[in-house]
Amino acid sequence: MLSRQVCAKLSERSSGKNSVWGTADIMHVDIIEDFKKLREVRATWDAIYDADPEAHLFVSWNWIYKWFELISYSTFVLAARPDESSDYVAFLPLWIKTKERKKNGDLYHVIHMGGNHFADYNGLLCRPGFEEPALTAIAERLKQMNWAQLQLQDIRMSDSRLALFMKAFRRKDFEVEEKTSDVQEGIDLNICPSAQLPGDWDAYLDTKLSANTRQKLRRLLRQLESAKDLRITHADAKTIDTDIDILLRFWTNRWGNQKGDRLASILENNRKMLRHAFDNDALFLPVLWQGDTPGGALGIYLDKSKKSFLSMLGGRDPAFKGPSPGLVLHAYAIRHAIQSGFTLYDFMRGNETYKYSFGVDDHRVKTVILSTKNKKNLGDRLDKRCLSVVTWRTVQNYRNGAIANAENGCRQILAIDPQNVDVLYILGRILAERGEAAEAMAVHETLQAAGPNSYKPSFLLGRTLELRGDFAAAADAYAKGIEREPEEADGYFDLARTLVYLRLFELAIAAFDTVAELVPNYRDINVTRIKATKAKDRQSLEDLARATAATAGFSERIGRIKAIAKAVARNRPKSAAPLVLEWNQPKGPERPFTFARNAMPTAAAVKPVRKG
Repeated sequence: MLSRQVCAKLSERSSGKNSVWGTADIMHVDIIEDFKKLREVRATWDAIYDADPEAHLFVSWNWIYKWFELISYSTFVLAARPDESSDYVAFLPLWIKTKERKKNGDLYHVIHMGGNHFADYNGLLCRPGFEEPALTAIAERLKQMNWAQLQLQDIRMSDSRLALFMKAFRRKDFEVEEKTSDVQEGIDLNICPSAQLPGDWDAYLDTKLSANTRQKLRRLLRQLESAKDLRITHADAKTIDTDIDILLRFWTNRWGNQKGDRLASILENNRKMLRHAFDNDALFLPVLWQGDTPGGALGIYLDKSKKSFLSMLGGRDPAFKGPSPGLVLHAYAIRHAIQSGFTLYDFMRGNETYKYSFGVDDHRVKTVILSTKNKKNLGDRLDKRCLSVVTWRTVQNYRNGAIANAENGCRQILAIDPQNVDVLYILGRILAERGEAAEAMAVHETLQAAGPNSYKPSFLLGRTLELRGDFAAAADAYAKGIEREPEEADGYFDLARTLVYLRLFELAIAAFDTVAELVPNYRDINVTRIKATKAKDRQSLEDLARATAATAGFSERIGRIKAIAKAVARNRPKSAAPLVLEWNQPKGPERPFTFARNAMPTAAAVKPVRKG
């Protein structure tokens, strides 16, 4: 991936009486797509993070970098600066996903905030004083990209910043959906309680809590410190992996059933991010024990720049016989945060009742979804960052029989990548199978020029010839393709099918067996092989002789293909008597030819006999 630079000359658009800033103001927006460039801007990123009063852990460089390493989608950062010689003043981390409309197979893109699907909060970074030009430039750059939907999910951003960003997306051009609440099981996940911490534990108890809660927490902590069988440990280098296991096991017991098929990936991502935080001295993981039995655990991220404890994950054993694990652990963690000089304890998303015992104030996140009016990508084009994904999806559509969707995908891809060998191959097959031979041959010519060293032009030629009924030429084309790429199952399957038409059943069965070795669950392989086997068993020697004679020009080539030769030898019964075909030549004596099962006669067979 390469880093591209785009200059958003917003001053040209805003010059004159309605200019928001002077005509000399030009904001450059770079697209950072590779990790090397991302590492190079770390110092600038960290400096903006420290200076930005709206920054939070989930837009920190350390967190974003690791998260981008983990996810499989195309990630990038929009980075704004006043001019090419200046440092960056704003960063917006994002990733892009490809989706398909079921109705017509249209491929389109959704751009997500960088931490989507994991982070409790999303947002951007901006150096104070540059909000208006930087956010406007970033928004304008987004409008130049190819997407059908922009999801600003769980954004934690001031109203003034959000308004600056949203000003570029006029409602006459975009559909705007705003979600200010997300209620699940009676819990509003858009409400995020947090407690401001004074510099002293007693001051926190006296000024932030009710008398009843104050007494309860003091009693619980005294009980913890005095009881011989109760203790709280902190994860260290020796215990971190075990402690993470305990935490995730307790969390799964409470929430796992609600996560369905996503549970495994959720646990894996949490495990890796927790370990990453620990390795960077940014994790506090206390575990409550009764003897040798764990009763509860908390996973708390540490943001030393913003002096915040972020309670991301928690769990307890419902059978625990001691004091309430959640209440004890949060009280303990808050006291530890105060003693360590932190000033905020963030309970994160969700307005669960217990959080309000700890003297919290609410702040909110919201979700804003921007969609194009016609539901198509801006510019009606695909994003080149997603070419590998859309190509894979299109190939799978073809393999699964969704031909209309596959063809639509092919044409969308070729509009931005006209030399895409994989897609030209699929489109050519679709056209050939629809009977549009001339169009398929035109695609074949383009494919041959785009991939002269690829096996796919030969396979496409074979398929086109096969569908025109020229089975001998088709088989020869397939064989040429297999010689170029002997590990491609599709070529053997197509060759086998063509050999069945030519009534060369033994070679066809060998080709089908090769397909099964390469891809054991290949579509229809068992059915087609059984049909070929039954046809071979019914075939007369006279018919075999005629088929052999008719294909003498290329059948030896097929028999020499290594995988097919091995399968023929393996399939031939060891005790079987050799099959001898005799024929007359215009000159010379009559002589026998032994059919060796991996080769074919090279003259017209006229008199098959069995000897021995």
